[in-house]
Amino acid sequence: RVVTPARGVDGTTDGRARARTRGRTRGRDDDDDDDATTTATAATRDAIERETTASTTPVTPETRLLGERLDALDEEAELTVESFLRAKFDAATTTTTDFESASGRSESDAGGRGERVDDAETLYARDTDLEEAEEVDPRVGDALDELNDSMTECNGLENALQEARKARSRTQTVARKRLDSVAARLSSSVMTAVPVFHKRALAQLYQVRSIEALRAYESAHDAHERAKKRNDELERELVASSGKVDIELMEACAEAMREVSETTAVKLRATEVHERNTRRAVEATAEAAGLERERTSAVKKALPWFNAKALGEAECAQADERVSELKLAVRQAKARYEAALRALNEISEEVHARREARKLAREASALDISAVPEIE
Repeated sequence: RVVTPARGVDGTTDGRARARTRGRTRGRDDDDDDDATTTATAATRDAIERETTASTTPVTPETRLLGERLDALDEEAELTVESFLRAKFDAATTTTTDFESASGRSESDAGGRGERVDDAETLYARDTDLEEAEEVDPRVGDALDELNDSMTECNGLENALQEARKARSRTQTVARKRLDSVAARLSSSVMTAVPVFHKRALAQLYQVRSIEALRAYESAHDAHERAKKRNDELERELVASSGKVDIELMEACAEAMREVSETTAVKLRATEVHERNTRRAVEATAEAAGLERERTSAVKKALPWFNAKALGEAECAQADERVSELKLAVRQAKARYEAALRALNEISEEVHARREARKLAREASALDISAVPEIE
């Protein structure tokens, strides 16, 4: 059955019912208009919060690097007794870059670097396009000076690097002989005292890690303050937008909120890592003290061996650092030399292009003259 709406005397739908319906509709529309800004702002914030909680990818490289750094600091120390007894200068400290060649020269030296370029005219020595006298480009002299200076610097640094490598080898040899001479007299006492010094080394390692965790906390705190400042600025912009939907602004707010949340988590993680490493350091120190009470005599006798080991490692580390510094200086000097060589080549190409242009101009002029008919 189809029920028809009630009609009035004139056959139309009840006017009063329609009026009530229109009144309710207009009331709802007015409420919606009044609350448009509040509703849009709330929806924007809800969207930002959903995106913030759903995202687990680090916002900034700094946050990611801090997390990786804390992961490494939070691991158990892999310092076995065997690795502790092995002197650091026994390991191969030279790398593949240390063996460029027997003379300490790199492959780039095979191109003839080592002889000074004293005559600016050598730039034109093999020229075949020089058909008329011309002055040497004034830039050539400066470019040659830079090339010669960089070449001299590079050769000097490579010689210094070669000497530093030899000095490092001598330092390693001396450190090994000194340690062996002490070990020959104190081998039994050393083995008895090893657990004590091993625990001390572990305690020192955890103490260093604890300090590194504090530094990571400071970095995370600074990043957190920057993120909060940026988030506050974006929120003010969002409020000032009067509820207008701005996708880019919403994404920026979501990113800022994620960064605030992530830096807060990193700060908490750094605090936990610091506390764990501090506790491990205290435990290792207590264990070392307990072992030392049981082996006091052996610890005193073995002390010269551990002192010799520490001294040798410090000397070799200093020699390694010197080699690393010189290797970096050599790379920089080679880059300077190559830049000077490129600059000289660019000048040469410009000179040849200029000569070619003048040659073409002369040929064109000659053709024009020959094309003029003779006047009888």
